[in-house]
Amino acid sequence: MFTLEYAKNPVYGNSEGTSILLTVKWQELNEDMPFAATSYDTMAHGVDLYNRAKAGEFGEVSPYVAQTATEDQPSTTGTQDL
Repeated sequence: MFTLEYAKNPVYGNSEGTSILLTVKWQELNEDMPFAATSYDTMAHGVDLYNRAKAGEFGEVSPYVAQTATEDQPSTTGTQDL
């Protein structure tokens, strides 16, 4: 089991508010990592992080911003070598 060193930058991951995206640092690892916390996670630490983030422990949760496709996205059209 990992020990949370800190969590930061909470932002809602969907318009329903059932997911909060965080940057977390576990004591056992050497770098920050993205983490998606939900109220319905099958792992207790996911639910715990969601509840703590929603309560404001890691700062105010930023609103959800829908992602839009850009022209720089990969395409499946054209010649492909497999």
